[in-house]
Amino acid sequence: MDPSATKAILRVLGLCVVLLLLVAAATVSVAVMVWHSEAMRKLQGCREQAANETAMLGGRVAELERDRAELRARLEEGARREKLLQRQLGAAKDEGRKLNTTLLSCWEHVTLLTDNVTALRNEVQALQAEGAQMDTRNVAVEAELARGKETLAALQRQLEAARGQQRALRGQREQCEARQSQLQDSL
Repeated sequence: MDPSATKAILRVLGLCVVLLLLVAAATVSVAVMVWHSEAMRKLQGCREQAANETAMLGGRVAELERDRAELRARLEEGARREKLLQRQLGAAKDEGRKLNTTLLSCWEHVTLLTDNVTALRNEVQALQAEGAQMDTRNVAVEAELARGKETLAALQRQLEAARGQQRALRGQREQCEARQSQLQDSL
């Protein structure tokens, strides 16, 4: 190869290297300018804000997950309680039906007893009225009995008097018979 061609190639290569260095310097300058520019600072602020918000959102997501787990546990507990309450409500309804049946039976029994009490009251009133009538009759019977006793006493006195008269008459009869016997003997 010709030395002038080699020099020309080296010059071209030197120019390329210089050009490449200029492009690199311009790129570095542009990069430094961009790095220190307002837009880049805003972008960095946005990135930091996004990182902070992402961290906050991560914390919030974790908190929401805990809340969700707690709510799910509460929901399950609520479902268990609801089932328990439904069973208790069913048992209470059954007990209520039984109590209603018992209450109806008791009311029927009370009605029957009330009717019986009314009938007994009527019977007692009838017996009291009959008792009053009997008391009135008893008073009349007692008055009649008293009159009967008085009559009996009078009759007993008359009987005693009649017995006395009978004795007297027997005595007279005996005297008469004795006289008659004497008279017959004397005849």
